[in-house]
Amino acid sequence: MVSPLPPIEGLFSGPVAILPDPGHSRREARLKAIGQAPEGRMVFLVFTERRRGGRLLIRPISTRYMHAKEVRAYEKAIAQTDQ
Repeated sequence: MVSPLPPIEGLFSGPVAILPDPGHSRREARLKAIGQAPEGRMVFLVFTERRRGGRLLIRPISTRYMHAKEVRAYEKAIAQTDQ
């Protein structure tokens, strides 16, 4: 059975590490977000920002649950910001 996609909106309800992703697009600025979904699973999201009608919107490009190596990198980044 295929697991459902991670909840993108919930990712932004807690601490999120947002990093540039310049190597994957020349036409638009892409960003990577690493954080925790409300149910506790770690999520990796690639997205771009769009403005529509004066509102800032997030256009997801790719999302998935994170691998153990990515979880360790996220925890390290969050620990460094708490200092």
